[in-house]
Amino acid sequence: MLVIALNMAFIAMAQSDTVLVRSYGGPHFEQANDIIRCSAGGYAVVGTTGSNETGNTDIFLARFDDELNCIWSKNFGGSDVESGVSLIEDWSGNLLAVGTTLSSGEGSYDALVLKVSADGTFMWQQTFGGPDWDFGKKITPHPQGGFLVAVNTYNGELGGQDGLLIHIDGQGMELNHWYIGGAEKDGVHDLLALGDGWVACGFQTVDQVMKASVWRFDLAGNEMWSRITEDTLGYNREVLAMTTDGTFLYLTGPVYASNVTHSFEQQLRLDNGVNYEVVELNSFDMEYFDCVHYNGEIVFAGSKSLSGIEIGRVTRKRNDTFFTGAFEFTGQHRARFLNSVWSEHGLVLCGSYQPSSSQNWQALLLKYSSPYLNEVNAEPELIPCFAVGVDEEEIIETGEMGQLINLLGQPVSDEFRWGSLPQELSLSTGLYFFRSVRSGKVVKQIQID
Repeated sequence: MLVIALNMAFIAMAQSDTVLVRSYGGPHFEQANDIIRCSAGGYAVVGTTGSNETGNTDIFLARFDDELNCIWSKNFGGSDVESGVSLIEDWSGNLLAVGTTLSSGEGSYDALVLKVSADGTFMWQQTFGGPDWDFGKKITPHPQGGFLVAVNTYNGELGGQDGLLIHIDGQGMELNHWYIGGAEKDGVHDLLALGDGWVACGFQTVDQVMKASVWRFDLAGNEMWSRITEDTLGYNREVLAMTTDGTFLYLTGPVYASNVTHSFEQQLRLDNGVNYEVVELNSFDMEYFDCVHYNGEIVFAGSKSLSGIEIGRVTRKRNDTFFTGAFEFTGQHRARFLNSVWSEHGLVLCGSYQPSSSQNWQALLLKYSSPYLNEVNAEPELIPCFAVGVDEEEIIETGEMGQLINLLGQPVSDEFRWGSLPQELSLSTGLYFFRSVRSGKVVKQIQID
């Protein structure tokens, strides 16, 4: 179990535009991969943390109020690797997360569905997979009850990697499944539930080139239509995220080759898949990872490379007009936005953030409480608070420089020499850890009585 404490930076912008920025994490890697608005108010986040007691990564779940104050947070995982990527709330306020596990299941990596109560109490988990790799990608409510889970699997029936859609009941038991793809590598990244079925998006590979793909299904899982969009220059492209206004589907994702990386926006008719437009966002010099619709606008969130530094960036579209560079999260650090949620309470973005003073990525939340999206230049102060464990024992020479941290990951001394007397630091009794400057790993523990 972990406890998260947060710090924040309030930045008053023009036109009463207030933004709240918070980061959280521990001595290792953290990333917030998905965020939802909860029926009881506030938000829930799922992600991946390396700041645990196993030396591997775990799934973390956290609940926040409207001001992004942490209500509770917990780790879930085994002795090996876990990652959390998608999150929904059921009709009772419970949370269901989807990810991948190497600690349990049938073979190598397996898709994992985890359910917890509204206060974070574990309820159940189910794994899906075979002897080869299976990766959980997305979860959404099924229009006829239960849930629909998207998995990318190497245990499919079509060849290579296939997309796999699994209908599960309220206890995580499989009711039905469908494969998507062809003879080469194919995958699903996002799902959208509708009253008469659902939509899946991702990619299909044809002649070793990835092509952006969308599939529309009815309630029985029968394909109503599909759309494959090729790149005129033969570049790879895939759809990472989609949203809808009820008439159109709005899609976004990366376009890439050996020396090319940008994004595209595509608009399809929801009823028949007819292509309305494809906009190549070459001049944006960025990758989009998510898009969200609210009040007649589409927000695209992702990251951009600026002078060798990755920065979070958001672009808006309204009435077929792009507002380029509407918002950037900049400064002497790296940041990326991976998901977003938009409601009358504001736009909230989640992702990861690396301050200039650290090699470790931290989970990042940023909330706009007004519709004006302006540039933010801030470095939120981190309060490390994930449990700490030794990565790997190393031989440390007396006098070697490192960082001394406490059990919560909080730095006690940034210039601690191994072999020096802890009494000189006036430390309280308890367990402490030594992070080597040479390797960057937590390599020793010190018990002070």
